[in-house]
Amino acid sequence: MPIFDRPELKVQKDRRVCRATDTRLAKYSRRGMLLSLAAFLIAAAIGDLRIEAPRLVLVLGIGLILLTMLRGYYVFRFTYLYSTGPHRWRRRYFLASTIGAAWWGVILFCHVWLLGFAPETHFLWLYTVIFCSSVTTVFSPYHRFLTWFIALPLLPAAVMAILSGEILGTIYGALTFAFVWLTAHQARRESENYWDRLAAMQELQQRASSLAAARKHSEAAVELTNEFVSNIGQEFRSQLSDSLGALALLEAEPLTERQREWVRLAKTAGSQQLKLVDNVGLFTRVARKDIRLRQGSFNLVKTIEKSFKFAARAAHRQRLEFNFQIDDNLPVMVTGDNRKTAQLIRNLVDSATVIAQVGELWGQVSFTPVTSGEGQLTISLNDDGRGEILPDESELFGAFSRMDTTQVTTGLGLSIAKGLAEAMGGYLQLHSTPEGNRYQAVIKFTMEPNQRVYLTPDRRLQDVEVLLLHQKGLFVAGVGQMLRSFGMEVGSLKWKDETHEQMEEALQLAVERKQLVMLAPAMGDSGLLTAVAGFLSRTEADTSECPLICLGGYGHKADFTQVLQVLPGSQYLGRPATRKELHDALITRLYGGIKKTSRRIVTSGGDMPRQHSLLLIEESRQHQGVTEEMLQALGYRVDVAASVVDALEQLPDAEYDLVLVDCQQNTDHSAQIIETLRHWEADNTPDDRLPIIALTSTTEEQFEGRCLAAGMDDFLTKPLSKDALRETLERWLVNA
Repeated sequence: MPIFDRPELKVQKDRRVCRATDTRLAKYSRRGMLLSLAAFLIAAAIGDLRIEAPRLVLVLGIGLILLTMLRGYYVFRFTYLYSTGPHRWRRRYFLASTIGAAWWGVILFCHVWLLGFAPETHFLWLYTVIFCSSVTTVFSPYHRFLTWFIALPLLPAAVMAILSGEILGTIYGALTFAFVWLTAHQARRESENYWDRLAAMQELQQRASSLAAARKHSEAAVELTNEFVSNIGQEFRSQLSDSLGALALLEAEPLTERQREWVRLAKTAGSQQLKLVDNVGLFTRVARKDIRLRQGSFNLVKTIEKSFKFAARAAHRQRLEFNFQIDDNLPVMVTGDNRKTAQLIRNLVDSATVIAQVGELWGQVSFTPVTSGEGQLTISLNDDGRGEILPDESELFGAFSRMDTTQVTTGLGLSIAKGLAEAMGGYLQLHSTPEGNRYQAVIKFTMEPNQRVYLTPDRRLQDVEVLLLHQKGLFVAGVGQMLRSFGMEVGSLKWKDETHEQMEEALQLAVERKQLVMLAPAMGDSGLLTAVAGFLSRTEADTSECPLICLGGYGHKADFTQVLQVLPGSQYLGRPATRKELHDALITRLYGGIKKTSRRIVTSGGDMPRQHSLLLIEESRQHQGVTEEMLQALGYRVDVAASVVDALEQLPDAEYDLVLVDCQQNTDHSAQIIETLRHWEADNTPDDRLPIIALTSTTEEQFEGRCLAAGMDDFLTKPLSKDALRETLERWLVNA
């Protein structure tokens, strides 16, 4: 067994750990040496030993000073000596300290032997015990050294005290032996605990370092993956843009019905691929919580209606009934992110459609004011329980969770909807019961102080009676409520085979009173339309002045022809219908049209308006054809420039009304093109601002802000649709 402690554990061989321990050891040793010198001088000054044995006192003092200087060499020059060799410093310091402790034991032994238990002996003995107790915590990491350090100064004196035969000496000696034994035992335990604790901390630090390195590597890998997904998504989007644009142009050509069906199928497939590309790119931003909201004023009601109508197409293709109702108290103008709101609604409805599969889906939108200027928008979706039951949220919100269905994965859309809701200060909750699934998304908006009126019902509809003949459906109650909000008197009757006679009686009374009749057949069921057509063909009453509107679902338009043959003046309105669409249909059918404000159209001497001239900057030759052809199909004259340099050469020679910049994936490069055009404009035509519209396939959040700052007026996201392109161009060219 070694006399002193040697590094055995891995942590004891770590220089950083041992340096901290040994630094504390040296620090306390400096104080201890000075205190011991002071204690010896006090004992020599007040005691009788200097009188009885002055030479002995001189020898003991000189020896203590020399040993103190030796120990001081190791503790006061700790930094330099430790750097040359920690183990060597520790071994030599232990040896010097042990010799010093032994010399102190000789001093205490001489006092007991020559003076007995005189006052100075009591003083030195108590000082030694207190000093050894104070250094136990500091020296305990090296328990073998500590045992020698406290045993050598105390045990010789304790043996001498016991051999003196005095009762007091025996008590001092016995207590000293007990103190040394207990201190050594405690030091061993504290040493084990000390090194175990440091080992555990070192292991935790290593794990933390490993986790930090793994996290850094993982974040780098995720960032690389996100960048790859973003870039590959833009490539897909750019190629799909050309494909869908070409299909749109082909659809405008004279084709057979079978050829049109194939074109529609190709467009649907391309649109689904484009939707998946957009969702994957958006999901990567949701996953890393990198959703940037663009705050701006927009028409909330219009955005919700357009989003619901767009999502209804996918539901109808799945043979799923989808309708919605928007509360009258909804503020029209709010401040928020228009596009993110539309994306949330579409992803939520698409996911609910996939889960429902069959039956009916009913949406409701309400608004609850929280403060005078802020409120919560609640979007609720309910199905009729004939589809799938929602699994646990942990399974459903996975990136690519798939239910036991033949449809596409559902977790992607719901995860995006949840992330968007949380980014807009709200949440998404799901609840499933045997009666059906319920989805509730809550988001926050700031209301604009100056509100618009979405719809003022025509006063002519007040107290107009309407007979609502319907089958089953969650939407029927919403239709009745919407009609009552116009001030109409609604009589509702559910059609069944057993109520056939009751329906004919109600229809007969409505025909005689020339009362408005509204039909709401269930999807996939033409029984109501057949029954009404049969009654109208059999009745002897005059039906020519009986107003009738059919609020039909998917596939009902073809079945409605049998009613139209009997009652040519009847009108068909497809579901889902917005409040304004239903209102305008009622006015058209009852009173022949909507009152419109008159507008003066000013033309120059009756001449036809001139053809607008556009400049298209497109650096990629393969993408020029589709965009140019689409613009020409809308009736514009188009010149194409292969680069911004060519565009600057063409601008002085022609009077262009608008410039379109076909931007690529590089946002900075696109912004530089726009900045170059604005610089040329500032130098050459400072009083004539030329509208610049960017055509882009990128979905990067920073694109809009960067290009708007560069001078862009508006932008369109590819693939381009003729309607969106026409609407945007007309908006900017109306005053050209």
